[in-house]
Amino acid sequence: MRYPITTERAPGRPLSRTSVLIAAVAAVTFGWLAEAAAHEVADGTLAAAIRASGHPCARVIEKKRADEGSSTWHVRCNSGRFQVTMKSDSTAEVVSMD
Repeated sequence: MRYPITTERAPGRPLSRTSVLIAAVAAVTFGWLAEAAAHEVADGTLAAAIRASGHPCARVIEKKRADEGSSTWHVRCNSGRFQVTMKSDSTAEVVSMD
């Protein structure tokens, strides 16, 4: 029997092509999911940004990203609607939409 990859994971047990393929697909998928999660903004963070700008917001009812990959969110709070832009320096720009 001939093994295509000679790297060994345990003495005498070479890795199979399938194992390498599964590991590669998992790494790419995990990287994509981690990146997507990093761009997600928690409801509490949006509510805090709205309150910090001087508007009341006890809780976020609905949020929607303005554009795919954008850092701007359209947020419906219990007290109104807002456009929240999250900036790279951890600050937010909040504009009332009501």
